[in-house]
Amino acid sequence: MCPRFVRFALRGVLPVPEEGETDKDGVQVNGYENFKGIQEPVRVELKPITLLFGPNSAGKSTIFQALHYAREIFQRQNLNPDRTLLGGDTIDLGGFENLVHRHDLKLPIRIMLDIDLSREDLPNHDESQFIGDRDTPGNVGLKMSEVPSRINTMQVEVAVRWSERLETPYIEMYRVNVNSHFFLFIKSSPDGKGLSFDINPYNPVFLPEDVTPEEAEEALFQVYESDDDEPQFKVGVLCWAWFELTEGFDGSGLYSVDISGGLDSALPAEHAAISFNFPEKEFPVGNSKDEKEKLRVVEEREAFADFTYNLSLLLGSLIAGPCACVREGLRNFCYLGPLREVPRRSNRPATSPEDSRWANGLAAYDTLFFSDDAFIDRVNEWLTREERLNSGYSVDVKKYRELETDNPLMLAVLQGRILDEDIDLSESLLALPVKRRLLIRDEARDIELAPQDIGVGISQVLPVVVAALHRKTGLVAIEQPELHIHPAFQVALGDLFIEQVRKCPDLTFILETHSEHLMLRFLRRIRETGENEAPKDRTLTPDELSIYFIEQGEAGISCFSIRVDEDGDFIDRWPKGFFAERAGELF
Repeated sequence: MCPRFVRFALRGVLPVPEEGETDKDGVQVNGYENFKGIQEPVRVELKPITLLFGPNSAGKSTIFQALHYAREIFQRQNLNPDRTLLGGDTIDLGGFENLVHRHDLKLPIRIMLDIDLSREDLPNHDESQFIGDRDTPGNVGLKMSEVPSRINTMQVEVAVRWSERLETPYIEMYRVNVNSHFFLFIKSSPDGKGLSFDINPYNPVFLPEDVTPEEAEEALFQVYESDDDEPQFKVGVLCWAWFELTEGFDGSGLYSVDISGGLDSALPAEHAAISFNFPEKEFPVGNSKDEKEKLRVVEEREAFADFTYNLSLLLGSLIAGPCACVREGLRNFCYLGPLREVPRRSNRPATSPEDSRWANGLAAYDTLFFSDDAFIDRVNEWLTREERLNSGYSVDVKKYRELETDNPLMLAVLQGRILDEDIDLSESLLALPVKRRLLIRDEARDIELAPQDIGVGISQVLPVVVAALHRKTGLVAIEQPELHIHPAFQVALGDLFIEQVRKCPDLTFILETHSEHLMLRFLRRIRETGENEAPKDRTLTPDELSIYFIEQGEAGISCFSIRVDEDGDFIDRWPKGFFAERAGELF
C-alpha cells in the first residue's frame, strides 16, 4: 500500500490544524512557506477530490510546483532543481534562487507533509530484528519493538536554506511530529558537517496507555531519587533509555543522541543504516570469587548490550521511517500538464516510459498501446456511453502479424499453393511477432483515425481519462482537465473522478481548473447523496471534496478554503463573487 498524504495521507499535501492552532509542544504547524509567491504559510488539505480555483497567474501552479520540489528533495535530495523527473520539459523550476520567495537567499523554504499510517506500518521497521524481551529494563509497561506500531499520523517538515559558504542549498532541518506531538528534530550546520539530533522521550507513543507525559516526567524524577535497582514506575521506553544512558536528569525535555554514521545530511537517505554512539555503562568487576556474582555481572552486560542494540534499531527506524513514508508517497505522484500532446506519426511507444511522459500526456498513448483488452474496454465505456462522455470516439488497438512480400508463406498464399503444398500454416504464422497499432475510431462515420488526426478536444480529454482510470493509488495532479472540451464533457469528467475515488480508496485527485461545470457536477452529487438519490458509485460527501480559491495579495499567495454543506451549497462566500450563477445545475 502507498502511504496516504492525509487524506492522501500528502493528506494530501498538507492537512494541518487551523491557522493559529499549535500542537501540544507549542509549535506552529505550517504547510508551504517562502516558496515562490508564497510568503506566509499556505495550507492545502488534500481530500479525495481537491479543486484549485482562482484567476490566471494567481499561483495555482505554484502548489503543483511545490509538490514537484518536494519530490525532488525526498526522492533525489536534489535541492537545486531546474528540470524535474516528473515534469520533464513541461516544468522548469529554475533552481533554489528562483524558488525562494522574492529570490531572497536569506530565507528558508519550508515544506510540511502529513501522512496517515492508520492502515499500515512504519517503513524500515522489522520487529523480528529485536532481541528477546529484555529490550526495556525496569517496569516501563511497553517494549521498544511495539513503539512504531502505535504511530497513526505523522507530520514531516523540512527546511531548505542557502549556504553562503558552499554556494548551494542544504537541508537545515528535518522535523517529525507523531500523533500530533513533537517527536524528533535533526538540524544541520551550514557546511553540512555538523548534525544535532534531539528526540522527545515524552511523546505519548513511547508511554504506556495509562501514563501521561507529566506522569512519566514525575516518575523519572522519582527513579533518579530512588536507590532501587528495579523501580516500580511506568516511565516509558525512551524515558528509561535516558535514565540508563545519561548521568543526570537536566529537565530539558529532550533526549540528545550522538549519531555516529548513516546520515550525510539532516534528511535521511533511502535505506539509510543509522548508527549511534551510546555511553558505556560501568559494571563492577572487582576480585570477587563468588561465581554467582560473576555470572550476574556477565548477564547485566549482555542485557545492556541487547538494550543498546534494540535502542539503535528503534531510533534508526524512527528517524528514517517517516522520510521513507514521504518518499514512497511522492513516488506515486502523477502529474498531467495543461497542454497534452499527441504522438508523432513516427512515434514508437516507450516500453519503459519515463514518469515525465505523463506531464505532456504522451504516457497515456503508451499506456493504451500496451494495455490489455479489459482496460481498453473501460476507457471506451467512458468515451462512448451516453451517460458518460458520449464523445463519439473509441480506442482500438489492432494486433497483427506482418509478412514480407518475399516471405515463402506470402508467396505461397499469392500463388494459391497453400492447399496444394504441405505447408504448416499455423506454425509459420505463430513464429511471426505480434505487432500493435493504436487507432481512434470515429463511431459516427465508422472510420479509423490515427491519434494525430483527431480533434483538439478529444486529444486533450483522452489523456485525462486514461490517467484517471490507470492510476489506483497516490496523487494524480491535473492542470485544466476541462481544456478545449464541451461543457457536457466537463460535467462527465466530474463523475469520472468521483467513480475512481469510490473504487480506489488510496487515490486522490488535485485539479487546477476554471470549470464551473465541473464544480457544479460535484455539488450536484453531494446534494443527491444527501437525499439518497445519487447514482451507484457516484456518491460524494462534503468530507471528500476540498475547494480552494487562490489569489495574489500584498503578502503573496493566499489560499481560501471554500466549504460545502450536505445540500451542495457553499458555506463560505467566494472571493469576488466567483460562481454566483449555478441554479441550472442545482435545481
